[in-house]
Amino acid sequence: MPLSEAERRALERLVSAPSTPQSLALRARIVLASSEESISTVARALGVSRNTALKWRTRFGTHGLQGLEDLPRPGRPTASGDDLHRAILRIPLQRPPDRGWTTRTIAEALGTNQAAVSRVRRRWFADRPDLISHSVLDSPNSMVLAAVVIDPGVRVLVFHQPATPAARPHSRQTSQLTEPVRVLLSAQFAFPRETPATGNDISPTLLTTLGEVDAAVPRNWPVTALVDRPIPPRVDRWLVGHPRFSVYEVDPDSWLAQLNSITAVLDPRQSPGLLDLEHRVRRWAEQPSTPFSWVRASPTRASRRPATEDHRSRSPSPILASAVVEALRESLATGAFRPGQRIAEQPLATRLGVSRGPIRDALKILAEDGLIELEPHRGAYVPLPTRRDVYDTYTARGPLGALLLRRIATNGSSRLAAAKDALDDLVQQAEMRDVPGTGDADIRWQDTLAAAADMPRIEKMFVRLSLQLRMFVSILGLEYAYSVDEIVADNTAILLALEAQDPEEVTRLWRRKIDNAVTYMVGQLGHLD
Repeated sequence: MPLSEAERRALERLVSAPSTPQSLALRARIVLASSEESISTVARALGVSRNTALKWRTRFGTHGLQGLEDLPRPGRPTASGDDLHRAILRIPLQRPPDRGWTTRTIAEALGTNQAAVSRVRRRWFADRPDLISHSVLDSPNSMVLAAVVIDPGVRVLVFHQPATPAARPHSRQTSQLTEPVRVLLSAQFAFPRETPATGNDISPTLLTTLGEVDAAVPRNWPVTALVDRPIPPRVDRWLVGHPRFSVYEVDPDSWLAQLNSITAVLDPRQSPGLLDLEHRVRRWAEQPSTPFSWVRASPTRASRRPATEDHRSRSPSPILASAVVEALRESLATGAFRPGQRIAEQPLATRLGVSRGPIRDALKILAEDGLIELEPHRGAYVPLPTRRDVYDTYTARGPLGALLLRRIATNGSSRLAAAKDALDDLVQQAEMRDVPGTGDADIRWQDTLAAAADMPRIEKMFVRLSLQLRMFVSILGLEYAYSVDEIVADNTAILLALEAQDPEEVTRLWRRKIDNAVTYMVGQLGHLD
């Protein structure tokens, strides 16, 4: 896009002026660079998505410098600042809608706009390098959450390393832990603003919790606790006699900002227990008449507990059973098991803190999904995918996806809200240049579209193929994601065609997307028999 000399000088002044906001300066750089380079080149050079670069070049071409400013926000005026912040931070404690708590669904629930929700969440949950949790939880191995206290006067989180060391999870594994941790950190907002502390002296609360953890955690395991109040002298004296405990004070204004630093170190094998804890906190938050306290039972002691008849016959709760299945699916999809590795029930049960019953049921479901094999006298094991497996997955995925998308385009676009949220998440991953994260977000976005088609049986088959595809990527060491900019462009075009209710265009775009993915992955299959 050619620029006049006056336009170029005006844009350069914007870029160089110290008073120019960084976001506006970046937009000006995009326009300046796009006068000489292609949009794709500009996007790569400036670290933004192709859609973002195209948006600001188009806005400038239509409205000039004024087009680079933020547009007025639509909708009614929002609530006052403090009240709105508190409402946004508290809402994770409520039962989420079907598509979860996203910036869009929070905005809809509170009658505000999505940008306001994003600003508040970025302000309070944004990671910072100076957080003490980064240094005290800095371990090559993952950590287990051992205890939680939510009291009007103090918040406490306690951690230790797992019985079986595990490497720290990568970004795709931590995604399933983010919401439970967000709920725990936000739980302080369950108390009304005027709720008094249970007492000025927090020593009894801390000493009770640390004592319970001391009894539950084996003696040779170091324990780390984060507290948002100064450590009282009584607790200091207790710590002298218990040197394996380290307690650190966290500034209350930084408590929520620990979201990423805590999620990054949690053992993903604990996800069933964390999902159960998330539900417990939400139930407690409905009527928080007393403080919330939770201490994780020691898996080593739980495994030695003799089973009574009542215990053996008790069925696992639906929430727990579902959590076990989801945790094992995620572990398989992210490569936690090696090809050919036998999956023993008892070690899994010990690691996840459940009995063998839910593990056995979960393995049967995973075998139906095609993620594992079950054989007599051998049990469950992870199969080694072949080249044919990869081809077959895409051969089935193509027509199933086309059928689902044509159904959405034919029946209308009223069920696309969740897909829009998922695309927003994908674009965020792409703008951060997180290639594995973008690929994973793309598969999840496709699953969200499958759910929007309202064809449950076809959706189930499609999602099973998604799980297999994620497992292939992890086990075979493949890269799923073709160019992240192309993924964003493909998905945006598909969503626009769905909104336009154009089934023929949707089918054409989907086939092109599948062809792009197949072409990219097939080039990596030379090492397979």
